[in-house]
Amino acid sequence: MCGGGYGEGDSNNDGKEGGFLDFFRDITDGGGPGRSGARFSSRDTGGLDQNQDNYISEQEYQRGQSNSESNADRGITGEIGDAYNNSRGAISNFSNSFGALPRGSIRQEAALGPQYGTPIETKNMVRYLQMGGLPGAAIRGVSGFLNPAINDARNMAMAPVRAYRGEGAPPNPVVTPEQAARSYDSIFNTGERIVPQNVIQGTRSLNPRLGQPMAMPANVPVPTVLDNYFDYNTSEKDDYIVRDNGDGTYYVKYPDGVEAIHNLTQITNLGLIPT
Repeated sequence: MCGGGYGEGDSNNDGKEGGFLDFFRDITDGGGPGRSGARFSSRDTGGLDQNQDNYISEQEYQRGQSNSESNADRGITGEIGDAYNNSRGAISNFSNSFGALPRGSIRQEAALGPQYGTPIETKNMVRYLQMGGLPGAAIRGVSGFLNPAINDARNMAMAPVRAYRGEGAPPNPVVTPEQAARSYDSIFNTGERIVPQNVIQGTRSLNPRLGQPMAMPANVPVPTVLDNYFDYNTSEKDDYIVRDNGDGTYYVKYPDGVEAIHNLTQITNLGLIPT
């Protein structure tokens, strides 16, 4: 799925790479070229994809944004913060501020679960347009009044046909979890509803790597006891826990609880210089 430009990978999961359908999916599913995400991005987001699952979660975006703001306050550059800044562009900034959500992002955040997923909803002008604006409010009022009568009339008209066919009710089509996931991506989905379990199941099936744990270098155990660490306070709100593994790598626990293994260059870029 991850390619060098828009539509170069199999973004729509049809087994074929490239083409208009992949391009259209790639520009509407957020995450920049070759990836999907909880926000729109105009450029490469590889530096934000900390667990390399090709989906930039809202937590990963927030982490990049937080590092960017922290770096700006201290007048330094940093890998993750720069990755966030470099992923942005005029069109993606407008889409995000407009209140739009990338296609599939609502169900993917839900599929990440409560630990890594973030409830997201449309907002601002997009929410207003989804509700139809002022004409929509009037239409919803009229349809809410007429719908019971319309449904009764439809059922009465179909009753003889169902009786002739021996049907008590219209059949329910068999829908796979993957089909349910794809059909959930409606432009009218605001994110307010609870995502159904079959949609979550289908989402995980479409991207088995979604939410995979942070990749750790070989032969570097994940510390369970922080017996050799220091707290590094970068501001009043940002506390990092850093442990020297003694082999040129450092265990880092981010302020939001995410854990990672970094080398000296990476933690220096984050402003976490051992003392």
